[in-house]
Amino acid sequence: MNGSVNYLKTRPVAVSLALVSGVLVVIANWSGVGWSWDTSDYVAVGMNFANGNGLLDATGIPMTVRPPGLSILIGLGDLLGLSINLTVQILNLICAIITVLGTFHLLQVAKVKTNIALSATALVAFSPALLWQYSMIWSEPPFIALVVVAMIIALKPVSASKFTLLFVLFVALFFVRYVGPVFAASIALGTAWFDRQKLGLIKSALTNFAILLVSLNPVWYWLQRNQNIDGTLTGARTPAGGSLLNPLKTFTATLGSWVTASPVEGGIYLSWNDYPSNTKILGVLVLIAIGILLVSYLFSRSRVEHSNSGSNVLLLSGTTALIYVVFSAYRFVHFELGPLDNRMMIPIFVPLVLVVALLADRINVSSQSLRKVTIAIFAIFLGFQALSSVDDALRFGREGRYWAAKAFQIQPIHEFVKDLPADSSLMSNQPQQLFAIWQKSSVFNQYQLELAQTAKCENRYFVWYNSTYDDGTPNIEGQPEGAAEIFSDASGVVLDLGSCNSDITAFWP
Repeated sequence: MNGSVNYLKTRPVAVSLALVSGVLVVIANWSGVGWSWDTSDYVAVGMNFANGNGLLDATGIPMTVRPPGLSILIGLGDLLGLSINLTVQILNLICAIITVLGTFHLLQVAKVKTNIALSATALVAFSPALLWQYSMIWSEPPFIALVVVAMIIALKPVSASKFTLLFVLFVALFFVRYVGPVFAASIALGTAWFDRQKLGLIKSALTNFAILLVSLNPVWYWLQRNQNIDGTLTGARTPAGGSLLNPLKTFTATLGSWVTASPVEGGIYLSWNDYPSNTKILGVLVLIAIGILLVSYLFSRSRVEHSNSGSNVLLLSGTTALIYVVFSAYRFVHFELGPLDNRMMIPIFVPLVLVVALLADRINVSSQSLRKVTIAIFAIFLGFQALSSVDDALRFGREGRYWAAKAFQIQPIHEFVKDLPADSSLMSNQPQQLFAIWQKSSVFNQYQLELAQTAKCENRYFVWYNSTYDDGTPNIEGQPEGAAEIFSDASGVVLDLGSCNSDITAFWP
């Protein structure tokens, strides 16, 4: 796969790919950006921030389980008069374009052959795995964009502006996702190595890790704030236990799902056994292929013919991906039930694409026939990815996703809730789920009677779901007694708890 390094001529192609990626995002979000449990809390915190009520989640309590970065962006959009939906649509569109252009820029810095650079950039632009993030109100899109930008800054020559930007980016990474410091540490480690030629190894290490440590001061402040609220640093979490092999197997299957353009985003109990056989096999083959490429690169004489820039990009991408995989597996076993599925591993999608592209670029294929076959296979694969993204975008744009799906929004119980007076106070055994419909004020659960009692409102209602929307799990605990049913169907009931000056505890004797 030969090609001259002529990026001036190919930059318009890269920009076009970024714009196409943006168009896919617009199409996917046409009927509204997707909602999930996390989304309800992100949006509630943003609304409360904009209204001056503090950083309160969907149930009206201070948010600790997630950082406030995305919520503040949503709140700023609200202050500017933008709807939540439009704010996130714009944000995800910008993030998609930055990610594609940033990928191309990193390949340009590495002086990768133009045909490989454009192929890798196109893979990022047409990735269904990334599109699934851009079609949700989640923190992944801005986090991915921040990681790519931080990698670009890390590779720049030593300067005061570089170190200032790295500090800002390290802080931003944490306040968008709690895993941010892991990426910040990986990037600081790489930067310390890159800057050694200008500063010397010891001075470079001291400088870069000093920036990392200073950036952790705001992080420490936020963690102490969480500790004072609920006694935890990042909210209550439960480890999975078991062996590190289990989450690593899940990650392998996730790699396979990226190849098949069928990302898997399951619940907290998702495991290797829940993946289709083809994704498991392909995931193993991907790891084997990367291993073969790495060995070929290490023993290839051609690698000494290139400048350090390509090696630096490869080292930074590979280190970032490897450290995050190891951390994610360890976290799953010892700290949090967070399976290594598409959503969990998407922050290293671009670094992994960069690794493969850089390794492939350093391999010389002398056989014309083999080169043509390789190009043909990749063209088919890229076309498959692109067609899958287009299909997903059209489907998401037509039907919506999760709690933003039309089928969810127009359920009779939800249509009834939408007609309740705006000055009502709602309670539910699934408050985040109901907040996706209500979006006016906090939705309390059956264990928050004190907060519900003091809420300013005219009337209280309890929406009881017979099962959760995602997995159909029955709900049986804490249903109020003696309240009048004003709506009922197979999905649940709406109960009238009376005026807000009455004693709510009467319904929970």
